[in-house]
Amino acid sequence: MKYPFKVIQKDNELKALPRNTKDVSTIMKFCNKKKINIIPLGGETNRVEGTKGQSKSLNMFIDFKEMNKIEEIDKENMIVTAQAGTKLKKIQNESSKKGLIFPVNIAPSDKCTIGGNISTNVGGLQTLKYGNIEDHINGLEVVLSDGTILDFQSKLKKDNFGPKLWKIFCGSEGIFGTITKANLKLLPKKKYKTTYLVKIDNLAKANKLLKNLRNDHYDDLISFEIIFPIPSYYLFKKKSNYHLIIEFSSNHKINFLNNIKKQKIFDNLKILKIERNFSKSWIWSKREELVYNQSKYNFLQKFDICLPINKWSYFTKEVNKFIQINKIFTPYFFGHLGDGNLHCNFKVEPNTKKNINLLSKFIYDLTITCDGSIAAEHGLGVLKNKLLIKYKSKNYYEFLKKFKKHLDPNLVLGKNKLFKT
Repeated sequence: MKYPFKVIQKDNELKALPRNTKDVSTIMKFCNKKKINIIPLGGETNRVEGTKGQSKSLNMFIDFKEMNKIEEIDKENMIVTAQAGTKLKKIQNESSKKGLIFPVNIAPSDKCTIGGNISTNVGGLQTLKYGNIEDHINGLEVVLSDGTILDFQSKLKKDNFGPKLWKIFCGSEGIFGTITKANLKLLPKKKYKTTYLVKIDNLAKANKLLKNLRNDHYDDLISFEIIFPIPSYYLFKKKSNYHLIIEFSSNHKINFLNNIKKQKIFDNLKILKIERNFSKSWIWSKREELVYNQSKYNFLQKFDICLPINKWSYFTKEVNKFIQINKIFTPYFFGHLGDGNLHCNFKVEPNTKKNINLLSKFIYDLTITCDGSIAAEHGLGVLKNKLLIKYKSKNYYEFLKKFKKHLDPNLVLGKNKLFKT
């Protein structure tokens, strides 16, 4: 087969390396005509097999590594325009040089790309204050399956000249179209950043502390992370209770201890480390280590869920009851308590399909009972494509299928992503 663009071929897998949006359009048009499955590649963190090819299809991987330019940082309008293959870390660093910040931050920021971030609508470490990435987009450029280029780019803060159609591509994991460029909102950099590593007795006290700090420092509190006892043990090599990572960003100095010293409930709270305006943070490096320890110590069954904050205690009590009866499961919990996102992971011994199915059904059913989401920030990909039909309403599922068929009639964009096509 001849290709009107640069291609690397291996068996039933093809890789195209576009240099610009026009190249992407040519690739999409060709694949649509030949009915080749299209899979855009970002940083390939691949938590839910989002970049997994289909064995029964010819797969075209669109690698955006040559589309990695920051085209403009507009200080006056506080907008950065970046191509889809630009690393998140690069956007953060270049914005910082201009005295601005791009506030979306996730652990592998040096690996992930902005196109992948948007297609999965990442949240990350500062969602408590800043929200998901969809809250920091001002416009997109997107290519549809037939090669049509849709230019939704904008620097305007107010623009109701038609609905914001680009929003449908946030979190859609590439099944509606391929993102090629983004206008991202920037914010002024604050003078002070203070990060605390805190040891606390239990989840109830952690929740109470979050509420207090949220009430007193709502505009300045940007992160409130929790690490449960088992991952804390692996992280610090000694038996301990819960740990918190709390971060403030402000134009004035903050000492949050002043707000809680008078409350006896926090008598045993201990601050282990404080970092002020650190560019290389030891505390956040430990948070990254927490993620790598999952694989290192065999906690391989991962659930990325979100719960209303008032349901965390009930959820964990039910999990504890479950693992007391089923001792083959060992929990490894950590997450973004401030926004409700719990990384709910387990070691399963023996790691059989039957045991994994038992655990999965329990966690998903319990999450839905708690009015939560069974996909908080990693998406569904191919790995979890059976969950929508099981846990979403029939009307939601049917609408999604019809919408997909309308935008991608030949079903060439990410076969079996989100749901089975």
